[in-house]
Amino acid sequence: MVYLNPGGFNFGPRNLDGYGISTIVFGVIYSIGLYAACIYLWYQRHHPVVKMRKVGLMLLSVLVIHVFCFMVFTVYTLNGAWPCTVEYWSMNLYLPIGIGLWQAQNQQLVIVSRQQSHLIHSNHTYRPLLPPRGRGVGTPRYWLWRAKIWYRNISSQGKYEGFVLVGIVIQFTVSFIIYNISRKFNGYGVVSHHTTPGLCRRGWEWAPSVVWQFLWNFFFGPYLLWKIRMVRDIYHWRLQTIIAVVAGLPGTPLWLAAVYTDKFGPVNKYWLPSMWFVPGMMAMEIVTLAFPIYQIIKHKRDARAINRVLADFDQKKDFDSFDGSITLRNSLSTVSLKSKRHGKMHSMESLDQCLAGNHDSLQVYASCMELNGENIIFLTKVLAFQQACEKAFTTTCDSSTDFHRARNDMFRQALSIFVTLVHSRTASYPINIESPIYNSLEAIFGPATTLVAMCTTPSRTMSFTSTSSNVTPWDEPQPQQPSSQVLTPLASAADEFPSFPMRVLSKQSSRYAKKGNGSSERIVSVSDEDTDGPYISNNQVHDPLEGVRVPAEFDEKVFDAAFKSIRYMVWSETWQRYMAWKRISGQETVGQAI
Repeated sequence: MVYLNPGGFNFGPRNLDGYGISTIVFGVIYSIGLYAACIYLWYQRHHPVVKMRKVGLMLLSVLVIHVFCFMVFTVYTLNGAWPCTVEYWSMNLYLPIGIGLWQAQNQQLVIVSRQQSHLIHSNHTYRPLLPPRGRGVGTPRYWLWRAKIWYRNISSQGKYEGFVLVGIVIQFTVSFIIYNISRKFNGYGVVSHHTTPGLCRRGWEWAPSVVWQFLWNFFFGPYLLWKIRMVRDIYHWRLQTIIAVVAGLPGTPLWLAAVYTDKFGPVNKYWLPSMWFVPGMMAMEIVTLAFPIYQIIKHKRDARAINRVLADFDQKKDFDSFDGSITLRNSLSTVSLKSKRHGKMHSMESLDQCLAGNHDSLQVYASCMELNGENIIFLTKVLAFQQACEKAFTTTCDSSTDFHRARNDMFRQALSIFVTLVHSRTASYPINIESPIYNSLEAIFGPATTLVAMCTTPSRTMSFTSTSSNVTPWDEPQPQQPSSQVLTPLASAADEFPSFPMRVLSKQSSRYAKKGNGSSERIVSVSDEDTDGPYISNNQVHDPLEGVRVPAEFDEKVFDAAFKSIRYMVWSETWQRYMAWKRISGQETVGQAI
């Protein structure tokens, strides 16, 4: 029979009974498992499934919360060895800071879902780069200007994290003031009285320590659940948030009852008041780590299954080729494959047909359910870019001058794709491509991206071409003619392709801008009539690409490697799930599945 100390928690000798030893053993085993999960997630932080979750902030919040949990695990066994001041600061630092950090990272679901929905309506925006500081310290006016630029460029998640940081500072300030004015914790206070170790852990001084916990569980948490009520992501991120919020609801009321009522005296001997927070905290930690790990394992398992199917197909193709019976339909782009896990795998040709035709439904699915709508946007824009290149270089180039002018225009169109969808610092949601492919594109478009994204001209509009382009200095200057067409901040759906110039997206430009980053700048479509002369405005005409030479490595195949990589990823993952979703929901039409 397991021995249990009849006195329980009584500030006496260490409680090395069965219950006390069990809590320590459980805390150590649970900590080892939690740290292993954190290490695994950190190692997989660049995985597409968890990249959007801000893994660093997520792990930091879990680790801070776990420090508080582990200290609670040891309280009964140590039997009052922790001084009252240590417990006070653990309750006022680790608990509110951990909850605040967790609240900040959990807001990411709302931000990602809204910005992905914003991509559906407006996908021509990018994040400007902050100009370099230069030499010297700078004047106060200069630093005020940089602060304004920084605040304008920071994302919604960054602003929310800033608000959480302000709350943490307020929490620490209030706790510090209470600690210094109360005689329970020191000898120079002005309120309360010196008490015993047991009574020190009760009183009004402890109430502010659970304010953040209370506000999160009963105000911010339910409000977050209301904001994500329409989210139907395939990663169960919404379900994870619901479990975490509901699990934390009983903690604060039970802690208040245990601390400020005498009826909980018999319970407090073995289940201390602070332990009422532990079940909710553990649920928050487990779901925060378990759901992403499950998605990573599931993603890798599905990838292995698809690779096995493709390997079996290659073996069959080689065998058929040896027999001389291979046909044109035995191509990866046209053959539907079979998988034990996925059933029928739809061909890549069906994906190509969707991208070339009406892909609105696929775009909505990818943005709202898989939260990776940037992949579909990239594929469709590259296809439009390739068509524009074919039209420009085969049908309109009657001379070398026309060829160089067309190459200049195609470079600007390609640069718009790179700035808004590929570059890691300017794209709102950069596509996930291999490092060698990204480095090759960075070498081609990097200098021009820096000029465009770091442009700080006072003019809110930038010219499409200059009268004498340094990119093609052999071109004859075109006469300046005022354009009769007004540039609109939102590219029309009828435009074949959005291209530079750009201008800052003002508050009146689009109602969608209020949901996204207020610092985004929009690529404005320019009609054919406007390409012969600069954009005329009341401000001074400025072209950020003036003087930039088109790199020799640039051609119409510049995005081929990135296109193939994203196309295969979309085909093997998003497209198969999308077609299965359409089949289950009864929306699949005849002929869409090959």
